[in-house]
Amino acid sequence: MSDAIGRGERAVLRALVVVLPLMILVNVAGRALKMPIFWLDELAVLTMVWLAMLGLSVTLQTREAVAVTLLTDLVPEGARKALRCAADLVVLGFAVALLVLCWLWFDPLALWRSGFDVEAFAAGSFNYVYQEPTATLGVAKFWFWLILPLVALTSSIHALANLLDSLRAPPRTLSADAAQATAGSGE
Repeated sequence: MSDAIGRGERAVLRALVVVLPLMILVNVAGRALKMPIFWLDELAVLTMVWLAMLGLSVTLQTREAVAVTLLTDLVPEGARKALRCAADLVVLGFAVALLVLCWLWFDPLALWRSGFDVEAFAAGSFNYVYQEPTATLGVAKFWFWLILPLVALTSSIHALANLLDSLRAPPRTLSADAAQATAGSGE
């Protein structure tokens, strides 16, 4: 499941990486012609946020995040596996915590109870997440903020898959992974 989600995330990342420079180039040309497209600036910034969030999830899935391995390189194989499992557990805890915070922030049950009436939802909960518009696009910001619960969910799945892989992996596989990562980084 994690691999399938990761492939989908990488496809979306590729599309956004192509679209972002095009938006910037169109806006530069518009400014040069004294016809700027103001909303394109805001859309480019929001696209960069989506790129960063999806990149985070893909990085968790592929385990390509920057890491300090000074301690893990010095300990025996069994301790190395325990440390890797502990790190995977911390990442999983963070991802699940982010998922819970997003659930509390968007409060979909209260929105449902209000009949999807955002005004009634805001009046009853003092939560205006669904009402705040973007500055120039005129679209509700929550559409762009939905990347947070999506990435929290996918990161949780990736972190759980990584933890299960670490628990199943024999200790020598973990040291081979560490040696390969060190060799790949040029250290």
